[in-house]
Order: sequence, then C-alpha cells, then structure tokens
Amino acid sequence: MSESEGLFLSLGVMLVAGSLGAIFRPDTLVKESRRNRDARLRELDEGAPEAFFEERRELEAYTPRFNPDHQKLRWFGVAGLVLGIFCIFRGLN
Repeated sequence: MSESEGLFLSLGVMLVAGSLGAIFRPDTLVKESRRNRDARLRELDEGAPEAFFEERRELEAYTPRFNPDHQKLRWFGVAGLVLGIFCIFRGLN
C-alpha cells in the first residue's frame, strides 16, 4: 500500500464517520443555534442555575453566528458520505 492510498483510505473513513453523525444526529452538531440559545434563556428565566459566571449576560449580549437547520446539515452529511466512500474506493484501488 502506497502512502497516497493510505491517505485516501484514512480520509475516507474519517469523512464517513463524521457524515453519519451529521445525517443521523444533526442536533448534536448545532451547539450555537438561536434555538438552543432561546431554550437556555427560558431555562434561566424559570430559575435554573447558571452554568458559569454571567452566563445570562453572555447569552443576551452575543448572538449566535449561524443557525443551520437540520435539513441543511443532513445534506452536507450526504455529500460528505459520498465523498468519503469515493475516497475509500480510491484508497483500496
């Protein structure tokens, strides 16, 4: 096995593993969404303790950078899966 074949094979395995997560559990990939921020602010309003110093102030002051929906993440996952399978086949040949 040459060096480039091993590189393609390992890249393909990593892409497939990451893509499966995006396809089946996209909610775990979105940590900084407006939806999660609003849910956490509601929890704090209901009396939940802050996880760190001035959590509420940070949530109110800094809006999330992006808000990808689950459908878009799944499409990225499918594209990554196809690319990963291509890399695996390229590495095996």
